[in-house]
Amino acid sequence: RMSRCRGGLLLSARSHSWHPRWSVPTVAFEVAAPPRHRNFSAGASGLPSNAVGGASPCAGGHERQTVKCDKIDPQCFDHVVPFDARFLDSLQLNRVSELSEFQVAVQKIFDQIDENGDGCIERCELERLLRERIYPTCPPSVWALTPDELLEKLGATGPRVNRDEFVSAVERIADTLDRRVWPLATSQFFSALMFAFGQPLTPLLVKELDISMTQFGGTVAMMPLIRVALAVPTTYVSNNYGRKPLTVQGQMVASVGFALSALITTPLQLIASRLVIGAGTSFAGVGQQNMLGDIATGRTRSRVFAPGAMRAGAAFAVGPAIGGWLAATVGVQATYVLIAAGMAAVSIRNHYVLTETLRFEPAKAAGSGEQPQERAPLPQRFGVLAHEWKKTSRDFCADPALCTVSLANAGFNFTSISAKFVLLPMLVLDTWGLGASGLGIALGCMSVAQLAAAKPAAYVADVYGRRMALLPGLALSASAMVVAASGAPMEVAVPLVCGSWAVGSAFVGSVPSAMALDAAGRHGLDQQQTARLLAMSRAAGDLGMMAGSLASGALLTSLGAPFAFGVQAGVLAGVTAAAA
Repeated sequence: RMSRCRGGLLLSARSHSWHPRWSVPTVAFEVAAPPRHRNFSAGASGLPSNAVGGASPCAGGHERQTVKCDKIDPQCFDHVVPFDARFLDSLQLNRVSELSEFQVAVQKIFDQIDENGDGCIERCELERLLRERIYPTCPPSVWALTPDELLEKLGATGPRVNRDEFVSAVERIADTLDRRVWPLATSQFFSALMFAFGQPLTPLLVKELDISMTQFGGTVAMMPLIRVALAVPTTYVSNNYGRKPLTVQGQMVASVGFALSALITTPLQLIASRLVIGAGTSFAGVGQQNMLGDIATGRTRSRVFAPGAMRAGAAFAVGPAIGGWLAATVGVQATYVLIAAGMAAVSIRNHYVLTETLRFEPAKAAGSGEQPQERAPLPQRFGVLAHEWKKTSRDFCADPALCTVSLANAGFNFTSISAKFVLLPMLVLDTWGLGASGLGIALGCMSVAQLAAAKPAAYVADVYGRRMALLPGLALSASAMVVAASGAPMEVAVPLVCGSWAVGSAFVGSVPSAMALDAAGRHGLDQQQTARLLAMSRAAGDLGMMAGSLASGALLTSLGAPFAFGVQAGVLAGVTAAAA
């Protein structure tokens, strides 16, 4: 392809051979060799004057050099980084969330692209945008759109794009979910399905091993404790080696933990298997959340989590019932073996389906002249890591909105989430008199309601503000716990508890991660810094769940399930009032 638009660079593809999807195309290009001394006075594009019109820019002659590129950067390809994400990122619009700020930013971008100031963007100006900002290191042969196609995408009714058409088109792009969300959401579905199968098994295993309720609460508390303990190492691995390896290998580690659960005969073995499962879920959870944070725009920070939440809700809608049926049919241990095999299959599937979302900085590339951090002395690496986390902590504490939501989320996990895993199973089994199948059905009904509420909750959080989703969610969850504590007849309590609790959880769940991404946008954080901020927000919730699980286990032992629900409902009501 040859470009002559206002000093376009002469570039012609000599050969182009495509390999399968997971490999990189090989291309050899013939380009004009760069001059030793450039004269930037001739062209607005910043190209040397003798490059205009295809003339050779070589100093001291008109000879041409052939540059053969064995490989193109995989980030150039549309299946790795979709055009819409690349477009918003190049214009630095993916961090702006407020509508008024977004419109102002788009107006400024329009003025930058419209170099001649005629109030319209022409094809040549779009070609320069593609070459210099959207695909600065990629050959034209791998561009997802030509200038003419971009002109059409921006809504042009003629050969130029006016201001209104440009603003409307950019808003539409920013409001559209990145297509990489869907394979990741499918991954979350299959992973959640395996955990849903196992959800009714732990209470049954606890009863089989004759473990006290306090010990049961401690067993549940191990999962968030492990996530908090691994927050820094998992984030470091995610930032330096990518999100995908952490997701894939984490699910494989979890499958090993489920396999070990089939061999449990003592409480100590139960703790060991929970440690392995907790480590695996921590790895996979960090990788998946950072992937979603990478591909979220300022306008979709809650909605980007909705597809995964909805599909996970669908998994938990049917999984507990199937898991309870399997436990009653083939036994708890055999069911754990099936879950382990399924989780291993999910890990292998994700290895081939998911694409990496972390974009490494050019300075980290070979030949940059900088010493890679991996080769630096160990004390220096620890010093850099400590400095990075210290800076993120300052950013976290300097954002009042993020601190408020994180504290509210910690209180929600202390009460509602811990009660769901510790108190509710015992209420269903002991007070309501339902068996393993009944527990699975009750948990499945909650997941159905949460599935139905996930998308509306995310829309409310993105369009009407985070508080409009957070406060009703907290209030609904508290009311559900009050009903559970009231001793109402099972026929009345089950639909009220399951329905309102699930809807409340959906509304609260759409807020904390979105608030962390909002704060990252306000502070201008890059992908690595955003991952650390997400880790701190996630750790606040995990600490709440850890403490809440221990407290719920102690309350369950001393007061019983209904009274324990009453205490936790009162605490959650206080959290709701404080957040308001």
